[in-house]
Amino acid sequence: MLKQYRTFYSVLLLLALTTTIVIVMYTFTINTSLSTVKEDIQTNNLNRIRFVANNLDHSVRQLDMLGIALEADSKLSLLPSIELMDSYDQVKLIRELTDKMNLQSFSEGWSNRIAIYSTVLKQWIGSSPTPQGAPDRAAEDKWMLDETKQTFLSYRIHNGYTIQVSFPRENIQQMLDQATVAHNDPFFYKPGNPIIANNGADASRIGKILNKLTLSGSEGTFTVNLDGTPYMVNYLLSESLGWYLIDFVPSDEALQPIVKTKNFFYAACVALFLAGVLIAVFLYRKVQIPIVTLLKGVRLLKHGDFSYRIKRVSNNEFDFLYENFNDMTAQIEALIEKVYKEKIASREAMVKQLQAQINPHFLYNCLFFINNMNRLGNDEAVTAMTKNLAEYFRYSTRLDEPVTTLEKELGVVRNYLEIQSLRMDRLRYEIDIPESMLRLRIPKLLLQPLVENSVIHGIENKKNAGLVTVTGSAKDGEFELRVADDGKGMSEEEIQELLGRLRLPPDDSMGRALWNVAQRMSVHFDSPSGMEIEPRSEGGLAVVLHWKASPSKEE
Repeated sequence: MLKQYRTFYSVLLLLALTTTIVIVMYTFTINTSLSTVKEDIQTNNLNRIRFVANNLDHSVRQLDMLGIALEADSKLSLLPSIELMDSYDQVKLIRELTDKMNLQSFSEGWSNRIAIYSTVLKQWIGSSPTPQGAPDRAAEDKWMLDETKQTFLSYRIHNGYTIQVSFPRENIQQMLDQATVAHNDPFFYKPGNPIIANNGADASRIGKILNKLTLSGSEGTFTVNLDGTPYMVNYLLSESLGWYLIDFVPSDEALQPIVKTKNFFYAACVALFLAGVLIAVFLYRKVQIPIVTLLKGVRLLKHGDFSYRIKRVSNNEFDFLYENFNDMTAQIEALIEKVYKEKIASREAMVKQLQAQINPHFLYNCLFFINNMNRLGNDEAVTAMTKNLAEYFRYSTRLDEPVTTLEKELGVVRNYLEIQSLRMDRLRYEIDIPESMLRLRIPKLLLQPLVENSVIHGIENKKNAGLVTVTGSAKDGEFELRVADDGKGMSEEEIQELLGRLRLPPDDSMGRALWNVAQRMSVHFDSPSGMEIEPRSEGGLAVVLHWKASPSKEE
């Protein structure tokens, strides 16, 4: 059933395969594009917040430099011993240090304050946002946020005085305002401290981001879903403050054009697939069904029904094929009987011709043997040879029966071996054929030429005693006859050369026995029958005939 619809199924398979390949390739391409765009967006966002963080770090480092520059002032070294000065010198020193701090503070672009706490006077010199005294050394060289004053503070602690540098939180908020674009919301975050966001920040959305925040390392990117909308979150650690600058943007907005294109393409693929299915159905009705009709006719012809005629009308080019098919079957029906009879006659003539070629070959050998025995005065051998030769010709000259049983063929083989054993006392033979094979039908004189070759070419040239064996075996409907000798044998190269010559037409340079046997095996038995030549490990050669059981030929 599948073979009849192979073309239709192939079209459907090709259609599905083509659609699948296109979808897979496009999906791979679009996913690669989406991945590339996401990476570009991620890189751009990281670069943007890195620029903001670098500006922040630069400004903070500049403030750190104000404290360092103030430390280099020689007047500051007098502060630890200010109590030794009179009131005028103390006021003068405090004014000079205040002017110096104000000058440095104004030189920096950011809003900031610089103050000095004197441990001797126990008071701040300059403008300090914190009225309390200087902190301990644990807070040295660190920027801390004073939540009550909304101010970042940094201290440089020395013996007798402490330098304080501060800037308001609004400085960072102004920087975040400048860094805010269409859809992002940057803010600074440090665990244990309130966030610092731009003035227009969405506090609710930032709170949801913080609930799902996972920070690993100094910078990174991750994606979170807020109310069904994916957001790309980028973070970067500020080296100077120790706060994370976090920015998030909706990832769908940048990818929306690509996603729309992808959805449109998938819809187009579905439409094309449905159109392909409609075309396949049309081809099925107009092409596949007529092909199946023709296949049905061919199958009936194969099984010998030459009376079948196609009566279907397709209203296309297949009607011409139907007409020619019907004409062809009519001609075959008229000629088949004549051709079949001619084939049978030709087959029988070939068998008889091959059999006739073997008979003179064997006759020549027998006559030479009788002549030699007569000259030697061996009357018993002559009598035995004459008797066996008569039996042989009685058996082989009935050309109207080219096929015999294996049992009768073995009788001729025994007569031949008996004759040869009379001529050569050193010749021994053994025949071991299963009884179940004795009724098998085989061509006449199929084994005798092989036995003759074993004696003449294998045993006759051997000085010691020689053994010829004829054995048979049957297994699972396969039969085998083996004629073997322990004579000189042949090398593998000689065997291959002989097999090559057997595939060619015979000539006078080689005997016809093996060639005739091989030809008769191919004519009488179906493939994979044949003849094989094998070397024996104990010496000599074996010729093997094998074929499968065929009811039409075993009957």
